[in-house]
Amino acid sequence: MGEPNVWSVARLPSPESEAADLSVNGLELSCAVPDGTGEEPPGATPFGLLAASLSACTAMSVRTFLQRWHIDPGAVTVHVGVHPSTPPMLDRRVTVDSEVGRDLKEQLAGVVDTTPVTVLLRDAVTIRTVLTTGQDGAAR
Repeated sequence: MGEPNVWSVARLPSPESEAADLSVNGLELSCAVPDGTGEEPPGATPFGLLAASLSACTAMSVRTFLQRWHIDPGAVTVHVGVHPSTPPMLDRRVTVDSEVGRDLKEQLAGVVDTTPVTVLLRDAVTIRTVLTTGQDGAAR
């Protein structure tokens, strides 16, 4: 087994720290530590970063798939919400500005359901997905 291709380091500078200092492949950011009240603090949080990973991976996978079909995807927007239920659930809404035919939309739905981060998470958490393309407002 070789070296990991992604490195993330979290450091709590003191026991009283309200945020962890993070380094992800050299990108520095702060991650708020939830206070136990159930309310998410402002800024990056552990669940927020998980949602960001899923939304970014999904958006990039959608764009790549459509470009392979020589379709300009236009704007691709992916909203991921975390429901703090037990067990937690992720709500993913994927919107593609471009018109996509029915057959290609079905293939695109398959791509969305098999992105690398989706595959990593799907056995641990439910991911509910709605896919909307073009101006038709049709959802998967």
